[in-house]
Amino acid sequence: MRPQLDAIATLLDQGAADSAVRLLRSSWEPELPEHDRIPIYCMWIRGLCDTGDYVHALILARRAAEEFPRKPDILTALGNVLDLCGELEQAREAFEVAVALDPSGVLQHYNLGAVLERQGDEARAEACYRRALSLDESAPTMVEANAALGALLRRQARLEEAEEVYDTYLQEDPLDVEMLVEHGICLSDLDRLDEAIERFETALSLESEHGSALYNQAITLYRLGRHDAARETMERAHAAERDNPLTLAVLGAWTLADPAGDLDVALRLVYRALDLVIMFHDRGELGTGYASLVTEEVFESLWQYGRKTEAREVARLAGRRDWITPHMFETINRADHGTTERIADAFRVRVRAELESTPADWPDGAEGYTTDLTVIAATEDEARELTLHYVTQLEPMVEMQFDVDVVSRALDSFDGARTRGVARVDGSRAYFRGDAGRKAAR
Repeated sequence: MRPQLDAIATLLDQGAADSAVRLLRSSWEPELPEHDRIPIYCMWIRGLCDTGDYVHALILARRAAEEFPRKPDILTALGNVLDLCGELEQAREAFEVAVALDPSGVLQHYNLGAVLERQGDEARAEACYRRALSLDESAPTMVEANAALGALLRRQARLEEAEEVYDTYLQEDPLDVEMLVEHGICLSDLDRLDEAIERFETALSLESEHGSALYNQAITLYRLGRHDAARETMERAHAAERDNPLTLAVLGAWTLADPAGDLDVALRLVYRALDLVIMFHDRGELGTGYASLVTEEVFESLWQYGRKTEAREVARLAGRRDWITPHMFETINRADHGTTERIADAFRVRVRAELESTPADWPDGAEGYTTDLTVIAATEDEARELTLHYVTQLEPMVEMQFDVDVVSRALDSFDGARTRGVARVDGSRAYFRGDAGRKAAR
């Protein structure tokens, strides 16, 4: 049986999941011994996931877990399927049991860390990643754990620690293209721009059309003032990944800013970026953070070029989808409301919006939403006024009713230099159905 299992594993590693699943079905026998049964279960579950058949993968994983409730490999496979299905709490529980059963298991610690990070528990996630790496006796150590730890540290602005993670890994495997790119990005964030360029060039010597390496090299070249080389490299990044929203947005912004740039080409690029980020986000292929980054790039390019009406429409789209960023708020608020003339406070405001008919881009059956905002204002009344100004313009064609409650006031005050208005979205919209409370007059 072992040669057959090795052949199936090779098919999975080569991306031939359909063929692997067919072989697994033909290999299954009710009386298979445990030492063959467990790897078949694990590979079969993986193969179904790789083909996108999560429903049957979950059925099979639960069946395997019922049969082998104390086998870490089976529980890890179950956790992976639950993670893919969005059942993070159940996935976490499965991985925690797997870790308890086999505390020396590298994969279990890494998988648990990945789920904890997605749940927002970054401290425990970091501990899991570090534990996985400390247990890993192979050389190089697990690339996924290194990459995840480095990304988490960078997101927390712990750049020196992240750089050390990437550098240590690349000493073991100096030809890993993805890690070379990530190290280059980290070096660029540390303003070690020439070293970053070296990392990107090494990555491109191994994979000449690597989109992320080209994009990030272009950004770093731009920061070095080498604008012509940056533009040429960004063009290559676009050629390598024609449907990459961020590359399209930045290339469009640079074309708009170029006095000799083609306006029609620039607008096609930025609006294509916007269309793609909406489509990919709605399909679950991109996260909110990436969507915010692309949308802000499009907004800023239009605003700086003087197309402020279009920029406001982009901001309105971003506001409806919770992609709007503090920079976008600051830019619009400064134009609309100016700065405070006396001491101002940051107010936490809770909004409840209700309507009679559901807009096309809302979830089916939704009759309203709640959200929390941070608002810079001199008084509570002004905070309510500024909040109403913001929320009413998000869906200007829809008749809505709002409750606006000032929940709290920040401990710190600001002088007159602060821009008035909504400064930040503190939580994603929570849509609701039915009459869940009192309506306020608009």
